Amino acid sequence: MSQDSGDTEVIGRVLGGRFRLVTRIGPGRFTDVYVAYDLAASRRVAVKLLSEDLLPDGWASLASRFLEAAGEAAAVSHPHVVGVQSWGDSDLGLYVVSDYMEGGSLLGMLDAGHLLSPSQVLMVGLDIARGLEHIHRQGIIHGDIRPSNVLFSRRGRARLADLGTSWALSSSEREGALMARSVFSSIDAVRYASPEQAQGLTPDHKSDVYSLVLVLTEVLTGRVPFDSEDPEYTQMAKMSRRLDLAGQFDRLGRVLEQAVRPERDDRPTARDLGVGLLAAAESLPRPAPLPLSKPGPEIPDTGESAAATAPDRQPEEAVPKASSRSGGRRLLAMVVTLVLLGAAAFGAFKLWDNRFGTETQPVPDLVGAADADLSRIENEFGWVLDRREQRQDGTVAGQILRQAPQPGTGLEQGKTVTVWISLGPELVSIPGNLTGLSIADAEEALAAVGLSAGDITERFDEIAIEGVVIEVDEMLLQLERESRVDLVVSLGPPPRLVPEIDAGMSLAAALEQLEKAGLEALEWRVADNNVEAGHVLRVEPLPGTEVAANSVVSVVVSDGPEQVRIPFLATLGAEEAAAILEATGLCRGEIVGPPDAEVLATNPPAEAVVDFGTCVSLITRPEEGSEEEG
Repeated sequence: MSQDSGDTEVIGRVLGGRFRLVTRIGPGRFTDVYVAYDLAASRRVAVKLLSEDLLPDGWASLASRFLEAAGEAAAVSHPHVVGVQSWGDSDLGLYVVSDYMEGGSLLGMLDAGHLLSPSQVLMVGLDIARGLEHIHRQGIIHGDIRPSNVLFSRRGRARLADLGTSWALSSSEREGALMARSVFSSIDAVRYASPEQAQGLTPDHKSDVYSLVLVLTEVLTGRVPFDSEDPEYTQMAKMSRRLDLAGQFDRLGRVLEQAVRPERDDRPTARDLGVGLLAAAESLPRPAPLPLSKPGPEIPDTGESAAATAPDRQPEEAVPKASSRSGGRRLLAMVVTLVLLGAAAFGAFKLWDNRFGTETQPVPDLVGAADADLSRIENEFGWVLDRREQRQDGTVAGQILRQAPQPGTGLEQGKTVTVWISLGPELVSIPGNLTGLSIADAEEALAAVGLSAGDITERFDEIAIEGVVIEVDEMLLQLERESRVDLVVSLGPPPRLVPEIDAGMSLAAALEQLEKAGLEALEWRVADNNVEAGHVLRVEPLPGTEVAANSVVSVVVSDGPEQVRIPFLATLGAEEAAAILEATGLCRGEIVGPPDAEVLATNPPAEAVVDFGTCVSLITRPEEGSEEEG
């Protein structure tokens, strides 16, 4: 079946009664990726579909591991990790549903011919390093970082995708069995792998760091380090060589080189990589907007959902801000004025040179000139320009603060003119104690250092109570005064689902299930004639109901059969006595004596309290003369 005909059969199908496939994005390593529409939540999602035809015969365990990895990924919640919403099996195969990233992927940027600037690479690397640090703290290894797994939101924030599912299919002995059926070659399998993965060893958190830096280096330089057409050569190169950027990219280059070491112990952790990237940020300019993908396909209105073509989404900023968020018309006017003054000053300098030029030229007053004018002065007068940058309050970025030699000093060609150029006002540090504070207290702490709160993102958190800050969502630790700082605030623990607790389950097992779900139990005991004492009759609310964390679930437990008092049956006939026993909830046992005689007594005796359903023996009057014969 061709791909086109296969897509025709798939598009429009609904998975799990909820996710309608809209269009195919493209292939993953072992899956097909689709844009789908969540009919329940009225929004776009991404679906990775693993056809069972891909799995070799007898490899049902792979399907189980694939779904298990999806479940582990769904438990991860972080701004720089793509969230998994659902997973399951269908007649089209196994599937995983995740957030739809409208900004596309790093692979899409590379395929479109885009490379990123050092500032852009630093911004992307810091986002993914934060995501890695989070999953590593939870004991999760990604194991398959590549450009297609680095996705972007509409704001250009990077997120790590495909958490664990590709690794579940490709690790160790599974790789060879599946690679022949994959759309990717064996070269691709080792292109972003760490040296230990190339040797068939189990990857760890530093393996993820290695792979991430290979990806960042590729999008910075256009080439994957150590890559060749021979997979064996690629593996050997990674095990014996270090990354050498030939002194390019200054501090950023040194951070990348340090992270791509053959020996695991020599590499930084994800947290250390983030610290190194932050240190390199100060020497880089503000990043330009990323070349994000265009918005995704419109969702056709089929009438399945009232909001099928208009998901309720708030507009976001197109690009994250790096070193400064302040500015405004006042600063813009100052910069324009400086440029105009600089241009006028340069014209005067050039006129003076044309009329009275000598071998020694007086140094003009450069304060107020623009950077472009400085370059022209350097070329026209033959001086060497030494640019030195610093921060100073009351200045704007690009403003020339002072110079040496002083204006009017005669200077020959080839001599050096030093200018000090402003990077803008002095930076202030974001307070380090914001996490754990309420929003009001965090705003007060920010205001004390000249900052203010920016966008507030809410996120569930297992530990932090509702309404407190759990993360500062900023790339840099220092910002200009009056900058806005984005914060992540806790919504408290996420809601829980009442677990599946069936009637007849032991109380101990039910309590264990509720504890795992983060719910408390309240026991109610009632008599029940059908369920053994100490076993569950039902739970309230019902299984599958969504409740708040730490909610109390009532567990109704059997206290055993109800108690029944044996009626007085003496003088009655055996049949009449049996009818009364049955009406009372008891059964007739054996008849001791003639079956047609009247009842003298019962065993157990009348007025005795017994369990519901107990069988009672009837003792009847013996026939006349039987006692003498005895």
